[in-house]
Amino acid sequence: MRILYLLLLTVFVQLSFAQSVYKDKKAPIENRIKDLVSKMTLEEKILQLNQYNAGRNTNVNNIGAEIKEIPSGIGSLIFFSADPVLRNQIQKKAMEESRLGIPILFGFDVIHGFRTVYPISLAQACSWNTDLVTQVSSVAAKEACLSGIDWTFSPMIDVARDPRWGRVSEGYGEDPYTNAMFGVATVKGYQGKDLSNPYSIAACLKHYVGYGMSEGGRDYHFSDVSPQSLWETYLVPYQACVKAGAATLMSAFNDISGVPASANHYTLTEILKKRWGHDGFVVSDWNSVEQLIAQGVAKDRKEAGLKAFMAGVEMDMMDKVYLENFQQLIKENKIPMSRIDDAVARILRVKFRLGLFDEPYTTVVDEKDRYLQPESRTLASKLAEESMVLLKNKNGILPLSSEVKKIAVIGPMAKDKSNLLGSWSYNGREKDVESIYEGLEKEFGTKVQLSYAKGCAFDGTDETELDEAVSVANQSDVILVCLGEQKTWSGENASRSTIALPSIQEKLVASLKKTGKPIILVLSNGRPLELVRIEPMVNAILEIWQPGVAGGSPMAGILSGRVNPSGKLSITFP
Repeated sequence: MRILYLLLLTVFVQLSFAQSVYKDKKAPIENRIKDLVSKMTLEEKILQLNQYNAGRNTNVNNIGAEIKEIPSGIGSLIFFSADPVLRNQIQKKAMEESRLGIPILFGFDVIHGFRTVYPISLAQACSWNTDLVTQVSSVAAKEACLSGIDWTFSPMIDVARDPRWGRVSEGYGEDPYTNAMFGVATVKGYQGKDLSNPYSIAACLKHYVGYGMSEGGRDYHFSDVSPQSLWETYLVPYQACVKAGAATLMSAFNDISGVPASANHYTLTEILKKRWGHDGFVVSDWNSVEQLIAQGVAKDRKEAGLKAFMAGVEMDMMDKVYLENFQQLIKENKIPMSRIDDAVARILRVKFRLGLFDEPYTTVVDEKDRYLQPESRTLASKLAEESMVLLKNKNGILPLSSEVKKIAVIGPMAKDKSNLLGSWSYNGREKDVESIYEGLEKEFGTKVQLSYAKGCAFDGTDETELDEAVSVANQSDVILVCLGEQKTWSGENASRSTIALPSIQEKLVASLKKTGKPIILVLSNGRPLELVRIEPMVNAILEIWQPGVAGGSPMAGILSGRVNPSGKLSITFP
């Protein structure tokens, strides 16, 4: 009798799940959310509020162990791999081993392209072409989606006016409206007309809010944001992008005039949720919940979790504060179940809108059909072309005269490929990049003789290569000196005390100036530069930023006259 009872109970439970509204593709999403939340245990709900990472251990012998360690009910994973097969293996565990079969949301930083790397965001804004940015963001979304990514931590729409701040490269410059328009364009590219479209991914606006105002250009630092500055400057891009339908936001590391952004009820709840009506969710930045202790507003991890969550941060990225403390906080009646249910519903809403409950797995496509398609490279070249800014052109030296037959190509950036990718190009490959020198070879062919000398390294004091550079320059009609920053000099935690080029690069220009030959300076960098000493020594300055995989030919086209340099600065050069 007991065995019969258990069998009947099992059948009843199975039929109950089979008839669940949340599994009905035709049911309204809100009904599906309500049904699913009603069936979840507290433990299942808390797991949905947490994000871990996966895909870092690429040793084939360890992949199984990594998958085993991932809780089947986890809400989200930062997916460092680009392998859809691995993603599907992890997702299969969630769908088949968790009690309710709730899919995992796979996120990653797709900032300016996935494998087809486009110009950095700061450069994109110099194109003033939002339609083109929407197109390249759509390509990035497709490549990411085919690699197992559902959600990108982009766009960054922090208004930034201090070029010492490394993350100035990730945003769209110093103007609130410009950040708003390019942010909206990027969101549209990622999300398409509907999140459930096959190649759409969810956008995440970051870093909410005021992060770009960190004092002295220092990362993770204090920001004195007045109410007027908050509304007139820093909230403007966020409001526009929320209105455009951005699925999620990321809370920032900074504080806002004494109240940390990741524990700021006014910005996270009063403004975002109540005034703007955002119904997606907010994820913390990496360990920003635990950082509330260092910021002096929480005595321990438990209080940090309480303050972040009650302020309006639904998902905890990486530090496991929510996972470790929420059961106790609920037991102590410090977090009401209604808040837990609302937070879980917000996360599930994004998953339902992405179609993950109905199509949880990524279609596996061969890499050659996934990345760097001809049309994608064409868009990369077009955006690079429109992003480049001619800062100086004394006596119209550009485009180069047909009388120029010998060009000395000098500098550490001339044949470099890796640094043209820029920061946040995790899946970019040096082999995919067209260098400045390669672009020149394609553009001029046999019509112009190119000679090369490195001249110096990006930094340091070694002057042993200067003499060779001068010798090569003396045999040319024009000197093209290619300088700039390494990609690690900008991005997160990459603030600089000076925005001048290292002295060795300035010394190279000074040495070349003594030849008496006209000098064209090509710059590749992730921030505005101080050029007070260099500018008087050169005849022309072309800012190509960090153009991604296809910058060489557009740059060469500007030199030859094939391309009209149309870019305009989105941020001030001092």
